[in-house]
Amino acid sequence: MIFPKQAIAASLLLGLAILPACDGPAPYAAPVPETGLPDNSAKVETDRALAGNEVSTSAGVRILSAEKRVAVMAGHVAAGIALYRAGEPDLAAAQLDSAASRETATERNGFDRFGFDLEVFETVHAAATAGTPAEEIEEALAAAEANLAATLEAAGMEKLDLILFLLELCGDEYGAGVMDAAIRRAPAYQAAYGYAVTARNVARQMEGADDLVLELELLVRMWPSEGPVMTKAVAPEPAMGTQIARARLAASLL
Repeated sequence: MIFPKQAIAASLLLGLAILPACDGPAPYAAPVPETGLPDNSAKVETDRALAGNEVSTSAGVRILSAEKRVAVMAGHVAAGIALYRAGEPDLAAAQLDSAASRETATERNGFDRFGFDLEVFETVHAAATAGTPAEEIEEALAAAEANLAATLEAAGMEKLDLILFLLELCGDEYGAGVMDAAIRRAPAYQAAYGYAVTARNVARQMEGADDLVLELELLVRMWPSEGPVMTKAVAPEPAMGTQIARARLAASLL
């Protein structure tokens, strides 16, 4: 039987035996690298009007070149047109705000020099707002898609750089829009689709990019065939992240 005094003595001896091991040098811990914001993506205040080189995204307000702001708008427009054709004019109008709304006018500063035709997008936006069936304005929708593609081309970003930027935006928006395989923020979920579609369309213009086109096509197919429509269950975030990573890898091999 161990008496209290003996127990205390034993504890003290055990502690003294352990102390020398604690006097040695601490295990090496690698320094944690500093992480900064990506290039051209500094966060700014959100309680004021945006400046001409700023754009609002789900990742926050970002300072971007005109070329990258065109890409941001392109994703919203692609999502809006897909939603319109899927019979969701109200949801489409919200996405098309990026190209036609007065509130987003500063985000489009400098687009004129790329041939951006505001009137084309105002026509589509007004029709969506009024609830006009998509089949009645298919010609205007096609004109908007054509002008969007021409504007992206004229903006002059290298296609590979553009695709990688679009994939970054796609991941940011999907992460903001989806949680536990369910839609939490519909506009972000929808915009992510637009960025995936735009990246695929750009890749289709590249020579020798079949593998990249395939990965981007698989990415697009992670949404319903009609587009980014509302549904109870969507692709889980890890699965989406994996497919975006596969597309990035395919791009890196070009």
